[in-house]
Amino acid sequence: MRKIVLLFSILCLIVSPTFAANYVKIEPQFLTASQSKNYETVNETIAIIFSKIKPEIKTDKYPKYYHDFTLIKDDGTQNKAYHYVKNGGAELIYTTDSNELKYISFRRHELQKCRIIYDYPSGKLHAVQVFISETESYVFSADGKYVDYDPYVKEVKEKVLKNWKVPSRKKIDILAKGQKDLLVQIALTVGKDGHVKKCRILKSAKIKELDDNAGSAIRSAAPFKPFPADFFNEEIVIIMNFNFSL
Repeated sequence: MRKIVLLFSILCLIVSPTFAANYVKIEPQFLTASQSKNYETVNETIAIIFSKIKPEIKTDKYPKYYHDFTLIKDDGTQNKAYHYVKNGGAELIYTTDSNELKYISFRRHELQKCRIIYDYPSGKLHAVQVFISETESYVFSADGKYVDYDPYVKEVKEKVLKNWKVPSRKKIDILAKGQKDLLVQIALTVGKDGHVKKCRILKSAKIKELDDNAGSAIRSAAPFKPFPADFFNEEIVIIMNFNFSL
């Protein structure tokens, strides 16, 4: 009997560290008030998530390709470049281009809307996303660092504006025929390789030549730099304003 108890104790010593190693604590980089008015909500969420998080998961049980799976209804947190599928306690994220499984995510429904995202097939922790609204979300890398998209977006905008050949004031006045509102707003979709995937006019100047002029500035500036390695998204949408009224 003593031998059985001793053997059981040894097994506990061997097994316990293995179970303990399933979770780690990571010190996240907290947001400041200058980065978001909702910084306290975001910080509270990531503090809880990173206090006990799996650095790696097993992925062999998940289907590699999307076919006729039932899609999860979008709650305002989905990216249009992916299919989202429920699989047990996981959320499988397939690319719409190739239908291949890209990420496996888990939700913490008791918290602010968020996703804990793992790469497929490696199973390594990739990122944590926290959502405030459909237009405001924050990404943190596997080591808890805040992934700031603003420098990349700023660089894209600066390159486009540098390539914007604005017509002369005289020509604009002739085209406008007294019209005052000459703003063209374009939603520019950039892929992770830096190439433009789509340009959609959100607001037209109602003058084709000015709309085309704004589009030409984007075409002349493209392609842009590939995304940094810590970007989660396959693509990002950047809103560009071309104001011919100034």
